[in-house]
Order: sequence, then structure tokens, then C-alpha cells
Amino acid sequence: MRVFKLAKSWPTLNTLIKIIGNSVGALGNLTLVLAIIVFIFAVVGMQLFGKNYESCVCKISKDCTLPRWHMKDFFHSFLIVFRVLCGEWIETMWDCMEVAGQPLCILVFMLVM
Repeated sequence: MRVFKLAKSWPTLNTLIKIIGNSVGALGNLTLVLAIIVFIFAVVGMQLFGKNYESCVCKISKDCTLPRWHMKDFFHSFLIVFRVLCGEWIETMWDCMEVAGQPLCILVFMLVM
């Protein structure tokens, strides 16, 4: 409560709070668009590479178990797309190239970035 009273008496703080409030609406729209894009790429990755991870898992894992980062199901595919957007893409792209082939993986990973 005291912060709002302070904002009314301090014009620059009042202006700053109004600017932040107006920016929240734009960030909500941006977040929605980003979530839709991540969803689309997660589904595309799961459809293109999911079966390859299952059949060629011994190429990327010594004990022939799925690695932590794979695209066999939607959840893990969603996490890989999020990881690519965060900049941690090189290890997952190498695994993808081992199981599914270089050209397609490079194309999908570059489109996500």
C-alpha cells in the first residue's frame, strides 16, 4: 500500500510503474506466440526424429538406453526445443545427427534458432 502512495507523490516513479504495467500486456502476447512456436517445433521434432531415437539408440548410448535429451515423446521434445532456444543446442544436435542424419537435423535446429 505504501508503495502506491509513494508512487502518487513521486511523479517519475508513477511514470515508471505505468510503463511497466503497459509492457506486461505486450509480454503476455509475446509469451503466447513463443509458446505456440515451441509447441509446433516440439511436435515436428517428435514426428521427424522420435522413431529414429528408438531404433538407433545404441549409436548414442553405450548401454543402449535413451539419453536424457531425446525426441521420442512430446515432453522431451519440448524440452529440447526450449534448450535450443536457451543456447544449449550442440550436444542434442550431435545426438540427432547420429540417429537421424545430418541434413534434416541441421535444418530443424537452425529453424528453431
